[in-house]
Formats: sequence, structure tokens, C-alpha cells
Amino acid sequence: MKHWIAMIALIFALPAAAQVTYGGLTYRKSDPFLFCTQGQFVPAEWLKGCWWPLDPSNGTYTMNPVCDPPTEYGRTWSFDDSASLTQYEAICPQAIKSGSWKGNGDGSDVPAPH
Repeated sequence: MKHWIAMIALIFALPAAAQVTYGGLTYRKSDPFLFCTQGQFVPAEWLKGCWWPLDPSNGTYTMNPVCDPPTEYGRTWSFDDSASLTQYEAICPQAIKSGSWKGNGDGSDVPAPH
């Protein structure tokens, strides 16, 4: 009997453990505020993302001129560049109105760096 209870508990625990994203957001540790205001996190300074957010509530963004597009001989968009832009366009306009960060710093270090 104890084995059945353990198996049932495990079955219900697995879906809860798999839910690590906010509305399908897989960047910036699923933090929609940080993702929508600062975009995809790219650790290398010279390898900035191929897009930057402008007004998250409108879903507007600008392209990085070192990428192709918009520059014909720029670096090719990575999978993360394309996937993060798709998520930005789907998730960020749902906010309806943009707010500002009211805590210390820019929000990328709360509660931990991300």
C-alpha cells in the first residue's frame, strides 16, 4: 500500500516540478519584468542580442545593427535571438502598461543575478 501512495505522490509532483517558466518565458530566469524591459541576457559584452526592447507594452523593439538582418554582412541571428524575440512579442504586450523598477539597481540582481 505504501508503494502505491508513493507512486501517486510522485506522479502529481512531476508536473509541478516541470513548471519553471512564466507563461512560456524561458529567458531571464522567467522574470517577465526584467525580460520585457532589458531583453535576452547575453553574458558576452561583444555578443549583444540581435534585438533590444523599446516599449514592452506595445511589443516594439529595435534590431542590433551588427546582426543580419538588418545588416547584410552582420552576424547571423542565433536560436536564442529568434526564440527570445518570439517570446517578447507574445508575452510582453500582455502587460498593457509599462512600469518602472522601484527597487535598488535595475532589477537584474533581485533576488539573485539573472
